[in-house]
Amino acid sequence: MSATLHYFNGRGKAEIVRLSMAAAKVEFSQVDITEKHQFEALKTEGKLVFGQLPLVEYEGNNLVQSCSTARYFAAKGDLLGSNEQEKLNIDILFEGTRDFNSAFIPYGFAGFKEVLDNAKQTVIPKYLPVFNSILSKNGSNGHLVGSKLSLADLGLLEVSLTIEELLGEDELKPYPEVQNFLKVMKSNEAIANYLRSDLRKKKNDERYVAEVQRVLN
Repeated sequence: MSATLHYFNGRGKAEIVRLSMAAAKVEFSQVDITEKHQFEALKTEGKLVFGQLPLVEYEGNNLVQSCSTARYFAAKGDLLGSNEQEKLNIDILFEGTRDFNSAFIPYGFAGFKEVLDNAKQTVIPKYLPVFNSILSKNGSNGHLVGSKLSLADLGLLEVSLTIEELLGEDELKPYPEVQNFLKVMKSNEAIANYLRSDLRKKKNDERYVAEVQRVLN
């Protein structure tokens, strides 16, 4: 059974959900929420517990809250670890990637240059050395925990791709383990298929920002 994602016509907080579905090999389509009446209809139908997107309709469930939804699909794809210690480490590191990624979510909404300047000056120097060190210590050729793909990897993949796209690949050069990690992730067939598909949305631009604001205000 395929899933249906309801979200704005961009990446935003739904991107980690898309990555988790892709990695778990769950087929999905997206309904782009571009008009206020679409959003209001979902709320009226009681599908948005907290009145927020993203929403994924799957097997009779209305899945909301992006991290919970990502974990749900990661569990289906056996991406949460092979034992209790791995599960704990994956969850800790995944939450760390969410803190890291949150610096880029306002891109466009809080300015374009302003968000990137803040990321370069304070956020990247805080997080990338940590993840570079963890990758080096794990020594598993491109995975944060254990020897296979996990939800923590998907979280770091999302923010690494963002850095590469918005700031350029040179921003990752001081972190060779992260560079290798990104290469390994891109070689994963399921992830590669998603990244080159129409389901992969474009980076935020002025059109997208205006569209989201129109829906929400």
